[in-house]
Amino acid sequence: MATTTANQTNQSRTAGAKDAINQNLGKAKAFAKQRPAATAALAGVLGLALLNTLRGR
Repeated sequence: MATTTANQTNQSRTAGAKDAINQNLGKAKAFAKQRPAATAALAGVLGLALLNTLRGR
């Protein structure tokens, strides 16, 4: 009985997390469509940051 309750709790948490992720992805897509220049600049900054972190290895 306790296992069933635990599974239901985990499933509800997983469903809530998926909903939150989908909502944030929708917002990110809308931002990218509205502001393509800002999205490109952000991608460039993140790319440079990634290259700088990997440079030291």
